[in-house]
Amino acid sequence: MHPAELVIPRPLAVTVVPEEVFELGPGATIIAHPEAHGPAGLLALLLRRPTGFPLPIAFEEQHEDQQQGNVTLELKESTGSGPEHYTLAVRRQGVLISAPTPAGLYNGIQTLRQLFPADIESVPATPRSQVAQSNGTHPAQGSHWKIPGVDIVDGPRFQYRGIMLDVARSFFPVEDVKWQIDTMSQFKLNALHLHLTDDQAWRIELDNPTPNPSGIDYRNLSRVGGAGAVDHPEAGLPPGLPGFYTKADLRELSDYAAARNVLLVPEIDVPGHVNAALAAVPQLNTDGAAKATNSTGAVGYSTLEAHNPATYEFVREVLAQLAEITPGPYLHIGGDEAEVTLHSDYLKMVAEFSRMVAGLGKTVIGWNEYADAELPNGAVIQYWHGSLGAVRRQAQSGAQVIMSPAAHTYLDQKYDSASPIGLEWVEGGPFTWAEYYGWDPAAFGIMEEHILGVEALLWTETVRGNDQAAWLMYPRAISVAEVGWTAQAARHVEDFRRRLGAFAGRLTRQGVTFQPAPDVEWAVPLPPGYPKLFRRADPAYGRIEP
Repeated sequence: MHPAELVIPRPLAVTVVPEEVFELGPGATIIAHPEAHGPAGLLALLLRRPTGFPLPIAFEEQHEDQQQGNVTLELKESTGSGPEHYTLAVRRQGVLISAPTPAGLYNGIQTLRQLFPADIESVPATPRSQVAQSNGTHPAQGSHWKIPGVDIVDGPRFQYRGIMLDVARSFFPVEDVKWQIDTMSQFKLNALHLHLTDDQAWRIELDNPTPNPSGIDYRNLSRVGGAGAVDHPEAGLPPGLPGFYTKADLRELSDYAAARNVLLVPEIDVPGHVNAALAAVPQLNTDGAAKATNSTGAVGYSTLEAHNPATYEFVREVLAQLAEITPGPYLHIGGDEAEVTLHSDYLKMVAEFSRMVAGLGKTVIGWNEYADAELPNGAVIQYWHGSLGAVRRQAQSGAQVIMSPAAHTYLDQKYDSASPIGLEWVEGGPFTWAEYYGWDPAAFGIMEEHILGVEALLWTETVRGNDQAAWLMYPRAISVAEVGWTAQAARHVEDFRRRLGAFAGRLTRQGVTFQPAPDVEWAVPLPPGYPKLFRRADPAYGRIEP
């Protein structure tokens, strides 16, 4: 079988070219358009380490098609295709990826990566690569980097294809978030939504502005809120990790993500889920006294106060600083589960917060509860649960929708009752890769042209670290990635099952923990007892054996 027939997500069109085989050799060069610095750099990074080849980059406006032995990245206007579309041609004399934008080149590079043998994913020994080593796979010494001839035409169904990572319940250090970006981007997922604040914690350091009418000490948010995390001792779990991101950290993550064609989407959750802020900022409370911190998993008990001027001063300043730190077009304001907020107060606050975002030149995103409010033109609604009536009305008036229905996208749900970690509140189940694959975002009464995209979500009440996160995420996040990329009529569960099983060799070489679904024929043998969900080296984090 041609490797192009195993690519995830499934491309639009694949044409095998017989009797043509390209082999990447030590004398190869990456030839790129001068405006393709980012894609060229990523391609070099992905190929140099496993091959050991120098792969210099030459930036050229004009080039000969598929120069001998080289990989060429071409920016070329095309008619009838979107900005993320690309074509990929493999011949004996070279590889040519053409796209109208750098985003399209990034997508083509991720496909090219999957056309090489799985050893292209070999990495140096790390704690997360122990699975690969136990399977007898090692960094690829002396491998032949061959690809049979093929023509691929490809592009996404939806513009936005995201992962949400809840860093509020349990903190993920910068390097762990980078690992998440590296892992998700290979599936052409292009948005990482960071849930930065919640009742348990506040994860972003802010500065005190001048002027500061209410005298709020914004630095206290990370001092108090950064020390928080969820704690579920009754579940036999250690507490979540404390920590916070400096402004420099978020800028670094934004740049790192952009270099992999991933957009960073920051979220502060208001007007509910705010106990960490109420505990750090006394001025947000009518009585002027800070609330007690709360590390439980309870929801719906905290709220900002609609008639307190400090509420609006606070949210305006937080949004302004977030907008300055993160260059992307979106700011997410949450808006879910504000159960103790009077509905009239909720509508007033959400409408005002949304206008603040628009005033900063950004597009506001909120959970579907905020669809009841008056929203600015172009607002984005993220549907997760409950009634769709207000979402449909807003979509008909010009809003866009990110589809995240819990039964098909919530990665925190247990696979089944035997799962050692995860939650069980969503009705239905079991929550396997197939349930996350077998749905249509356009089947919820919202026209496809109003759907911005899809997003899979990992809440971290029971998750401690990347290995446990990855076990809950994969392979289900791969299913959602294909839902967002591939046209509904072109997706078939048995075809995906086959491609998913074949991908196991790449995941193990990358050191990505995954749930070995018994209904998938995995292409590599997995060690006895796989997976062992390693926590951090700190003995307090132990391990869980499924």
